[in-house]
Amino acid sequence: MQADVNGLQRKILTAGVRPLKAVDGSDGISVRDGYTLPFVVTREWSAPAGYYTEQWFLVKPDTGEVFVEGVPQEALIWGLQSRTELRDEVTEPLPVPPGTYQLVFALNRLKGGELEVEVAEAPAEEAA
Repeated sequence: MQADVNGLQRKILTAGVRPLKAVDGSDGISVRDGYTLPFVVTREWSAPAGYYTEQWFLVKPDTGEVFVEGVPQEALIWGLQSRTELRDEVTEPLPVPPGTYQLVFALNRLKGGELEVEVAEAPAEEAA
């Protein structure tokens, strides 16, 4: 995925989201009983070198409602010629209904890219 950002040299080169445990699925965000299971958000930034406040948002595209805000963090971006990889593990269950969302990425509150994400019921748990 490549962001289409004109004028600003801050963009996401690649991004992904997947359940933390493989048993819960291979991509997207899995939910059970209306709450997210632990998941991982990865992304690679290209931007001028420096420190930025980096954050991601899970947004319902048809309404613009933000369902989840990633924790803002200070990130050192290595520069335009280098990829800076960031990874977050979200382990707290969050109330998110199944559906199609946009995962929006920002540096200093300026959008650098987005990724379409499916939130779906997790596969059934196997009996022990």
